[in-house]
Amino acid sequence: MLPKVRAVSLINFVEVARFVGLDPYAMLRRVKIAPDSLDDPEVRVPAGALVDLFTACVEESGCAGFGLLLVECRTFASTGPVSLLLEHQPNVRAMIDAEIRFLRHFSDILVLGIEDGGEFATIRADVIDEAAQPQLIEYALATTYRALSEVSRGSWYPETIHFMHAAPADLTHHRRFLQSPLLFDAAFNGMTCRSALLDVPNPRADPVLARYAEQLMGLVPLASPEGSIAERTRHAIHLLMPDGQASVGHIAAHLGVHPRRLQRLLGKEGQSFAALINEVRREFALHHMGSSRHSIAEISALAGYSSPSAFTRWFAQEFGESPALWRSGEQRAAEAGPGARAA
Repeated sequence: MLPKVRAVSLINFVEVARFVGLDPYAMLRRVKIAPDSLDDPEVRVPAGALVDLFTACVEESGCAGFGLLLVECRTFASTGPVSLLLEHQPNVRAMIDAEIRFLRHFSDILVLGIEDGGEFATIRADVIDEAAQPQLIEYALATTYRALSEVSRGSWYPETIHFMHAAPADLTHHRRFLQSPLLFDAAFNGMTCRSALLDVPNPRADPVLARYAEQLMGLVPLASPEGSIAERTRHAIHLLMPDGQASVGHIAAHLGVHPRRLQRLLGKEGQSFAALINEVRREFALHHMGSSRHSIAEISALAGYSSPSAFTRWFAQEFGESPALWRSGEQRAAEAGPGARAA
């Protein structure tokens, strides 16, 4: 089954679409989203339709910050019981943990994770591959940014906000809403912050209200997770590989199953954990090797290797030549024009 998202994602779509000069109902009909589905925030709409909607709105309006406007123009409380849950966590670290635990109450396409390196922490806020479109990625990241900064009353803030896609020509909305340094063409989608800010006490925390919010969220019916276990495993690998945590143990814990059970479930679908690791690693390598923005050492780390030499051996086995030779060949092909080198 295709992944879906809560209609609350479009809670202020009508107003924002009109603000940028669009007919909101015509845009919804174009992508086959029923306008009355916006009346119930818990209705699920196909993620593919949401991707098409965001893309069409940007193309028609010329507003590069359309996804950010949707987040900026809503209240945090409009997200429902999850806002109450986050508001009463003891600190930002607990807020992120709670958001990860209840991620499917937002949608089936969000990917969220945290890696604390001691002095600095990395918060990854992304969407699954099927929805990996710049506007939707910015929307997902801005939603997390808004939640953490608003609930913490400004005591938490990112050092840098990272986007893997290229910077749009107009950054007006990005700079106004995301009041932190922006890095485009980055190695991941997410934010970095000082680890100490994750543990600043939240003076408004109330464990009683937090438990009440969890009970409320438990009353919201959720369908079984969309997609096969192989797809969900692949998404988890994509998230955890750059942090060197793409082991079967870490991935199984992320999915909430025992490692042996994960292997068995993958086997029933004719898949293996090793094959999925290799598939995602190939994607990481090809994506980053195609440009000169990252060194081979940096790419080897993103692909989950602790040393460039190990990455070089794997790359040569997969692609028939060393990373340096492959990259130089790509650069010569680009200079020679389209079709000079087969993909």
